[in-house]
Amino acid sequence: MRPSTSKYSNDTWLTPDERMELRTDEAELLKRCAPYLDCWWWRINNLYIIADEYGNEVLFRCRSAQTVLFCVMWYLNIILKARQLGFSTAIQIFILDHAMFNDNRQCGVIAQGLTEATAIFSSKILYPYDRLPSWLKTGKRSIKSKTSTAIYLNNDSYVRIAVSFRSGTLQVLHISEYGKICAQFPLRADEVQSGSLNAIHAGSLLFVESTAEGATGNFFEMSVEAMELLEANLPLTQQDFKFHFYPWFDDPKYVLLVPDSGLKLTKAQIKYFTAVEAAMKLTLSQEQKNWYISKERTQKGKMKQEFPSTPMEAFLTSGRKVFDADDLMRAEGRCTKPLIVYDVDPNTGKRKKVTGKVDLKSKAGDKLNMAASGYLLVWELPDEDEDYAIGADVAEGLEHGDRSSFDVVAKSDGRQVAHWFGHLDTKRFARLLAHIGTWYSMAYIGPERNNHGHAVLQELVDIYPTARIYHEEHIDREDTDEETQKVGWHTSAQSKPLLTGSFEDLLDNDADGLRWRGTVAELNIFVYDKKGRMGAQSGGYDDQVMSYMIAQEMRARMPKRHIKDDSKAPHNPNHWMAR
Repeated sequence: MRPSTSKYSNDTWLTPDERMELRTDEAELLKRCAPYLDCWWWRINNLYIIADEYGNEVLFRCRSAQTVLFCVMWYLNIILKARQLGFSTAIQIFILDHAMFNDNRQCGVIAQGLTEATAIFSSKILYPYDRLPSWLKTGKRSIKSKTSTAIYLNNDSYVRIAVSFRSGTLQVLHISEYGKICAQFPLRADEVQSGSLNAIHAGSLLFVESTAEGATGNFFEMSVEAMELLEANLPLTQQDFKFHFYPWFDDPKYVLLVPDSGLKLTKAQIKYFTAVEAAMKLTLSQEQKNWYISKERTQKGKMKQEFPSTPMEAFLTSGRKVFDADDLMRAEGRCTKPLIVYDVDPNTGKRKKVTGKVDLKSKAGDKLNMAASGYLLVWELPDEDEDYAIGADVAEGLEHGDRSSFDVVAKSDGRQVAHWFGHLDTKRFARLLAHIGTWYSMAYIGPERNNHGHAVLQELVDIYPTARIYHEEHIDREDTDEETQKVGWHTSAQSKPLLTGSFEDLLDNDADGLRWRGTVAELNIFVYDKKGRMGAQSGGYDDQVMSYMIAQEMRARMPKRHIKDDSKAPHNPNHWMAR
């Protein structure tokens, strides 16, 4: 496997021993390397010497996970990874090579602090540069000047390590361990977000790389949006982040020999590994399982954060999950990309396909900045023989606030057939619900009536058949013989356990019907807080969780749709009216 821009096969590579031996024979090294120096992939795998984890000088060579990254990288890349996979080193070698072999390139690396910046420059930039052959460090590639955190070359390119970049424009930027910066230095993370990310312009390369540090902060938000965009199957523009996830089992080092007596797993471990294999569509070896169990003994509660098996598992660091983690992992494995993506006008209901058939950069770039937000994701078109239920969670509609969300599920088996989430004011959200409900065979709609839900319901009852809107029935407190009705679903401390209990049964029996990975992502951070209340982990969202659970509840409560039969009954000559 090699990048599409690679010019030469791996057969032309030096062996690690050959490269190390030729350090003392630069003339022979030049003769061996000269034919291939016009290829960046050949250079980074054959020229640079680094110190390994034991302090030994070794030839840098991309590992399998690093190779995958360079093969599929985009302009803007966000990388969620397990610990110690070597991505920082690989990206910094790439940056050093890029600066040396291209004129007028401004390259930067953002570190957690000044101490880390000095260490990165010394070990990852200056160390491999100093060990290059002298014929590579002459002319334009020679050093014009350097500091404790920067190297300036005579080709007017530079590599600088800092805690932030605000002024100027960068052609390549690497933000190292951004999750940790967001968690431990929020003010510095704000500066990176407002300053450094704006120093990158269209066509430049950006690598935001980190292990997870909880479901809060800009790294978490960027990761979730990039995941949602990936799952929505929308074409990427140069302004969109591409999501990359590299779990622990991507590294071939993470194996441990199984004892002669065989690997003994607890029921919980068997359930966990089965769920991982289903979610990630792979088979773990016994040696990998043995390594994980052994490592977990020392990592304990930090294991899933430092060595995650799935993307969302990495972010859950606090609170107790409402839903079983293994059930959610199996649900994630059943998720699929939508068949069609529509841009729907909430006022007219007009649908416009945007699934790779339009220039999303010029015609929908504002919405793409919020990933799949604002688009109708469709897995199945309406079937006249099927009945449908819609659950809706309502937000105020402000651009930077909570999102509104709704789900369409099939009455027959609860499968998710369509999903929308985004920011709309209450009137337009009501109109959108009415249009989609009408399209899906006059679906039975259950909007949440809490807070801003009242405004949605006021609009909805005027434009949609009230018989197809959920009405809550209860006994009037003043007159126990009188039943009263309130339109919409009321989420309360009493009704929320009903939703979660019913949905927990669906998950446990693999009958949840989920298809959208974004909903599973929110389910993973739907937790009990210290007071036992259910909701999103701090910094996260639960709007898609609530709309989906309400949709499943509406499916269970909806009346049977009356289907008018216009066919004539067969003639019966013995019927009394026929005599």
